[in-house]
Amino acid sequence: MVREKLNTRNRISNWMKVATREQVIRALRKVFEENRVISSQKRLRELVSSYLKKGEEVYHVSEERLRKLAIKEKLATVEIYSREGNPEKILAKCPVCGSNLDKIKNLTIWGGEVTIEYVCQTCGYWSGKKKRIPTKYVFHALSR
Repeated sequence: MVREKLNTRNRISNWMKVATREQVIRALRKVFEENRVISSQKRLRELVSSYLKKGEEVYHVSEERLRKLAIKEKLATVEIYSREGNPEKILAKCPVCGSNLDKIKNLTIWGGEVTIEYVCQTCGYWSGKKKRIPTKYVFHALSR
């Protein structure tokens, strides 16, 4: 049983490789040159994967990695659709790009401070008292 799993894993690793950062950025640039708006993260991955196929070699890249690279390399802006989440959850990192969130605070009438909003300076994500959980991303290519 263990030997079968190892053989399967070796076949997969020989067939599909993880794309390098440079390969992904090059493919993202080509995709955003041809498509000004991409309606979902899944569609972005499909388009980039088609550029990463070279002969029999297939390169793999995750949707999350594509989203983060597109934002950090300033290739696209992201329109974020979200739903309400658990207000008890404390956010430290941005769920969209992984950057640190800035806290917007307000003074109470008793002199204390209360956090009213979390804002990401990198991608524009924000969340208030009711936490926003991203559900869909729409990518808009930036002009070069």
